[in-house]
Amino acid sequence: MSIVTNFQAVPSRLLSVYAAVAEAENGVLRENLESWATPPSLSTRGGGDEDGGSTALFTNSLSEARRLGLVEENGDRLIVPAAARSKSGRNADLQAHFLSYLRETLFDPERAANAGQAGVLIALAWFLTKSPLQPVGFSDAPQNQLRTDLGQFAEKAELGSTSSFQNLLYWARFLGFATVVGDSRSRRAFPDPSRAITAVLDEVLPDKTWVDVDVFLNRLAAIYPVLEGGSVREEVEANSTVPPANDGNLSVASSLALQRLADRGSISLDVVADAKARILDFGGTTKRVSRVRRGTAA
Repeated sequence: MSIVTNFQAVPSRLLSVYAAVAEAENGVLRENLESWATPPSLSTRGGGDEDGGSTALFTNSLSEARRLGLVEENGDRLIVPAAARSKSGRNADLQAHFLSYLRETLFDPERAANAGQAGVLIALAWFLTKSPLQPVGFSDAPQNQLRTDLGQFAEKAELGSTSSFQNLLYWARFLGFATVVGDSRSRRAFPDPSRAITAVLDEVLPDKTWVDVDVFLNRLAAIYPVLEGGSVREEVEANSTVPPANDGNLSVASSLALQRLADRGSISLDVVADAKARILDFGGTTKRVSRVRRGTAA
């Protein structure tokens, strides 16, 4: 199981489990947490519901939280292990720490594999190769497109149903790699890593000096191996049946994300004559970039 294949393990439920346990000084009795999470009105629901009934909803969410190291059992109590505990104490922004911890766990391929999440990285890397100029329907089944793009390797993405694809989109949006628009009847999603990149700008661009674009991209890939140059992205691209982009071109998703951050003033993009450059691909036009810096250009 993983956060993609465990349909109950959506971000809001795992955050609720984590926050409830983290806010209790000495942890929470499992039976108490279950009673809070599944009130009597839910107890009447049967296992045929999409959520699988109240017991499955709680049990599966808790199981994934434990697999990710967000909570653990200590006797008859659930506690937050030291590795997942915020150093800010009980006054911490639990949602921010929850997101930070999950980023550290999911985007470390070894930790992700140990937590049963390796397929999530494959699926997300594949999703980021798609063009945001062609949004996907939230209820589209991904299997045919996956097989077309990745052949036999598609099985590693673990997107065997529409529900697993929807879970991927929920998590991609929460982690900052997707945007979802529209109402319940016309909801569509497209890859957009701009928020994920924004979250680590302090790390990849620690000051306002210019940095070669390849250095910048390598730093991003070291944090997010699903982006260009990252180990997971390269594995997906090596197994792809889709012709690779022109040498030096970034994907449309990454290109638009970087240009969006430049438009907001979060970063500056510049080209220097005769310097090595990467090409931002906007689907109809392109732009050369050879260096990046934090903030707006002077």
